[in-house]
Amino acid sequence: MQIELYFDHIPRPPRRSTTCAGATEVTLDGVTKPALVWATERGLKWQTVKMRRLRGDNWRDALQPGMKHNTYMQRWSMG
Repeated sequence: MQIELYFDHIPRPPRRSTTCAGATEVTLDGVTKPALVWATERGLKWQTVKMRRLRGDNWRDALQPGMKHNTYMQRWSMG
């Protein structure tokens, strides 16, 4: 007895909302440049921008220089 299994490949649609390719054209304040150029001009590592995008930030927030404000423990108190 032989069992035959057939699997149809169902491609997963790409997540367009979290696209983070360096060549992606991004418009900020009416100026359009590739995302990697924006990151370089703002002194950001591409990995930083990429991770921000993958965590759900929009392009404007992902390309903001400096540390992101973390509100994880903001409401905690010791008393």
